[in-house]
Amino acid sequence: MTPALATLWRIARRDLAARIRGLRLLAVCLFLGVATLAAIGSLTSGITAELEARGQTILGGDLQLALPQRQASAEEIAAFRLAGATSATVRMRAMANAPDGEALLAELKAVDDAYPLYGTMRLASGERRGAPPPGTVWIGADLASRLGLEPQSSVKFGEKAFRIDGIIADEPDRLGEGFTLGPVAIIGIDDLPATQLIQPGSLYESKYRIRLPADADPAAVGKSLTAAFPDAGWDVTDRSNGAPGTRRFIERMGQFLSLVGLAALVIAGIGVGNGVASYLAGKRPGLATLKVLGADSATVARIYGLQILTVAALAIVAGLAAGAVAPAAIGAIAGDVLPVRPGFALYPLPLAVSAAYGLLIAVAFALPPLAATRRVPAAGLYRATVSGAGRIEARVLAAVGVAFAAIVALAVAT
Repeated sequence: MTPALATLWRIARRDLAARIRGLRLLAVCLFLGVATLAAIGSLTSGITAELEARGQTILGGDLQLALPQRQASAEEIAAFRLAGATSATVRMRAMANAPDGEALLAELKAVDDAYPLYGTMRLASGERRGAPPPGTVWIGADLASRLGLEPQSSVKFGEKAFRIDGIIADEPDRLGEGFTLGPVAIIGIDDLPATQLIQPGSLYESKYRIRLPADADPAAVGKSLTAAFPDAGWDVTDRSNGAPGTRRFIERMGQFLSLVGLAALVIAGIGVGNGVASYLAGKRPGLATLKVLGADSATVARIYGLQILTVAALAIVAGLAAGAVAPAAIGAIAGDVLPVRPGFALYPLPLAVSAAYGLLIAVAFALPPLAATRRVPAAGLYRATVSGAGRIEARVLAAVGVAFAAIVALAVAT
């Protein structure tokens, strides 16, 4: 008759307390693997959540309509303004020419007086709203440094020279602009014609951001505008995905790193198996004693299975705790490298997935050496022989196969 679970746990706990150090390799391998996966998943979720929370500021509006190679017509602008407050910007690449003849490719951005609809434009000298004063430009710190420019000096774009009114400290919709080839410079949209940069065949993009009423649905408004102007050819983006390129990059990078972490955890499973086998080899006297006292093989396997499961669970929980706080720590250390700095929050899905991976790896690699104890008689244990240890029962192989199949299924599903 198999003893009750409480009795088995009492025996397992007392024996484990006497020699828990034998399972350190198991604990370390699982902790590192689960912590890595949890950190990657939590960081990816944290950045994605921050992108969603700051969607209006990143996009520059609740709804954006981007037009390549042209500006909106008067009828289109009237429809935009009917939907809500509208801000227009024009973005292109242009050479910034310093007075000393040095030149650098820059991202020239022309904005109107409504810019920005959300967020705050910050210069080194303080906050600003609207477009730069006529005939002036705001330039990025990189452009100022590389061309040796300072406030009140001049820089030329196309056929017009601009006086530098300030150095940009924070451009609220910078992340939503996507990939750029050079440092940014911002001028008033009324000064754009004087540069003569927009000519037939010029590469530029016009963007119209709309601030909608609180009860408006951005997706529905975008569809209605597209239906009203079916030949407009604009790209519609709403605040739910203000930086689609950045979000797509973060999600794909997170998937790649998760697969790398999973591969490392599977490799660490070899250490888990070796650690369990070594631990059980050191417990031969205890195993033999239990069998001599009348414990059957199933009871012995349950006792030591409880020990292994307990240590694995503790290692997994510790790994989840480390992975959960990792995004905040990474944000504090490398916040400027990340597109946005994630705050501290718990993301249940990546933590649950990481825990499932850790548990499945523990089962898959700990089960064979644990099952081997069932086949060795007490006399063999006292003689330190392991006759038959090389053969694995079919049901054990089936259980290990199910565990690995679950790992693959979880990887595919997530």
